[in-house]
Amino acid sequence: MTATKPTTEQIFRELRERICLLDLAPGARLTEEALAREFGVSRTPIRQVLDRLEFEHLVDQHHGAGARVASLDSRDLRDVWAVRLRVADLVGEFVKLPASPQVIAELQRIRQDIEQIRRTRDIRELGRLYNRFHETFLRMVPNQTLRWMHDVLFHQTAREWLRFLPEMDLDAELDIMEDELDQTIAALTDGDGDPERLAKLRAEHMRELLARFNAHLRGPH
Repeated sequence: MTATKPTTEQIFRELRERICLLDLAPGARLTEEALAREFGVSRTPIRQVLDRLEFEHLVDQHHGAGARVASLDSRDLRDVWAVRLRVADLVGEFVKLPASPQVIAELQRIRQDIEQIRRTRDIRELGRLYNRFHETFLRMVPNQTLRWMHDVLFHQTAREWLRFLPEMDLDAELDIMEDELDQTIAALTDGDGDPERLAKLRAEHMRELLARFNAHLRGPH
C-alpha cells in the first residue's frame, strides 16, 4: 500500500520544529528539490511552506539564491519579546476555562517528563517539552487571531532560548519550568480556573526569561 503523502500543514510543522530545535541551524540552505524528494511531494507544496516560513520570519528567500533558515538577531528578538509580553497580557480575556481533562493530563505528563531531562541532560528534548507546553496552552485559547499571534511570536523566540541553554544552568532552567507548570496546573484546577491568574503567571515567566536572556548577553563569555 502506498504511504499517504504528508499535507502542506504537516510539512510546515515539521520544518518549523526542525528550525526551532536548531536541527536546521541559522543559515542552513533549504532547496525545493531536496525537500520535495524527502517528503515525497511536488515542489508546489514545498514552495507554499517556504513562503509561510518566510512570512513568519523563520526563513529568508532571495531570488536566484534560494531559501535559507533566517539568522538570529538579538535586537530584533527583544522587539519580538516585547510584543509577546503584550499579547500574553490579553490571554486572561480570551482563555477558555475550565480546561479540559485532556489539557490537564498533558500538562501533568510534561511535568513528569522534566525529571527524565534531569537524567539525560538532553537539551533538544527539553526544547520539545517546551514546545509541547506551548501547544497545550494554545488549546485553551479559542480566539483564532490571538492564538495565531501567540504561536508565531513563540516560534520566533523559542530557538534563541535553546541556543543559549548549553551556556546556562540547566538545573535552574528545569526548576523554573517545573515551577511554571506547577503554578499553571494549580491555576487551572482551583475551582473552574482563574484566567487572570493564568495570564499573569504566563507574563511573569516570560519577563523572567527575557531578563535571564538579557543578563546572559551582558555577562562574560
